[in-house]
Amino acid sequence: MQVYPRSDGQLHISARPRSVALGLFDGLHPGHRQVILAATRTAHDGITPAVYTFDPLTIHTKGTIHRLCSPEEEQALLEDMGVEELFRVDFATVRHLSPEDFVKEILHTQLGAVQVTCGFNYRFGAGGAGDATLLTRLCAEYGIAVTVVPEVDEDGMTVSSTSIRKALAAGDMAAVRRLMGRPFRLQQTVTEGQRLGRRLGLPTINQTLPADRACPRFGVYVSCVQIGGDVFPAVTNIGVHPTVGATAPLAETYILDFDRNLYGTAPTVYPLRFLREEQTFASLEDLKIQIGRDIEAARAQFAPPEQPQIRAVFFDFDDTLDDRDAAFRQGLSVFLSHYYPSLSAAEHTRRQAEMFRYQRGDYGNIIDYPALIQHFLARWPAEIPADPEAALRRFYHGFAAGSRPHPDVVPALTALRQKGYLIGIITNGNRIPQTCKLDHSGLRPYLDLLVLAGEEEMQKPDPQLFRLAAARLGVPVSTCIYVGDHPINDLAAAMDAGFGAIGILPHREPDHPAHGLPVPAVPVLRHVGDLPQLLDNLTQGLDT
Repeated sequence: MQVYPRSDGQLHISARPRSVALGLFDGLHPGHRQVILAATRTAHDGITPAVYTFDPLTIHTKGTIHRLCSPEEEQALLEDMGVEELFRVDFATVRHLSPEDFVKEILHTQLGAVQVTCGFNYRFGAGGAGDATLLTRLCAEYGIAVTVVPEVDEDGMTVSSTSIRKALAAGDMAAVRRLMGRPFRLQQTVTEGQRLGRRLGLPTINQTLPADRACPRFGVYVSCVQIGGDVFPAVTNIGVHPTVGATAPLAETYILDFDRNLYGTAPTVYPLRFLREEQTFASLEDLKIQIGRDIEAARAQFAPPEQPQIRAVFFDFDDTLDDRDAAFRQGLSVFLSHYYPSLSAAEHTRRQAEMFRYQRGDYGNIIDYPALIQHFLARWPAEIPADPEAALRRFYHGFAAGSRPHPDVVPALTALRQKGYLIGIITNGNRIPQTCKLDHSGLRPYLDLLVLAGEEEMQKPDPQLFRLAAARLGVPVSTCIYVGDHPINDLAAAMDAGFGAIGILPHREPDHPAHGLPVPAVPVLRHVGDLPQLLDNLTQGLDT
């Protein structure tokens, strides 16, 4: 992805048609993702998907705006969504433009926009004089199509950066997780502190919080810390530490049962549950006693409960919640239809089948989609000019657009949430198409957590992937159930991690790598829609 840093308002860029997402995408929550998805969906060969936004640190009309994620995290998330250009502009250089001038000078002249997308509450132009309705009318004068994305809500609450900041300020990390569509995390370099924790026999890591980053409520949290592929329970104090003093807000974390030197590294800290306010203690001994209580609270958070119970339900995605093969075939069909328009229906079907067989590979491995596209472009010279990257993007979006949950999935997830279960997805695969497929599926608003194996440098059936997911939700592995279709990668792996497992047996084609594999001795369903009743039965069994 090409990133154009804060500019003077003049975008010195090449002339090309663009599909542009407009907005202040701070945090990239599910509402933002829908706006950006609309822009990438309409980008075809010769049309570049782009984001035009403002550096939040340059916006002073709304008071000081602290980032919900770092610029690096923002760029990685946008790239995974298929955005090819990011324009991050100094707001002061364009705030004087009228709505008419913004459309003419920025969208039409500088960006060459042929399509723009925005949220339902988008404002633009001097003093915020323009809204989505005016944008649509002004763009029509230049032949620019406009898509306005409606409001996204989460359990009756509008998903917005403002609502996320309010939840952060309250220390409600569960609400933050659901509103953001992912857990809030801190990933800063560990620096030297006063070594007070080590003198107390409780060594901690210190991470200074960036001045431009939104902070959770000051206080003490149960947390977890990811170091490489390992994850550990922890206690994190976020704030200024009134007993011993600090010059700036920082996160000081005690990692349970861990004593390695982490100076100079950047472990990821996930604050999970607010325990108490920061407080001043009369002595260091009193502080040590309280820290001991906090540690016990964290240990209890991750310990198996005395009575068996189910708190979280995780799902496989492909072939469990959606028909992966049908979506993949649609991606191939989109690719073939565009680059080989003269094919007969029979030849189109034959080539689609050949490409499908080629990609089967070993189930569970990341399929090299760029190699797939390049192989067949070389084998079958395209009838129209074909840039491999553009062809790959066309395939990805055709593949993602074909992702549809089975009819009973949304009602089942809705019922599970109403019953109080946490819901997550743990899925293998290349992170870019998997990210786009999850967005197209419409399932993100139902999730507490999404773990993409392609981001974690591990794949199912590695049981550590499951343990990592449970830790990010702050639940013991013994309280988790995993629902999947593959006997080895899903069911056996989940049980190896300490999860319970439930099998889904979809119709499989004879050449499917999982066809005929023996299924472990777990409950098996034909339809996800039967899951809520099964969990009710299991829960009643646990209670008796």
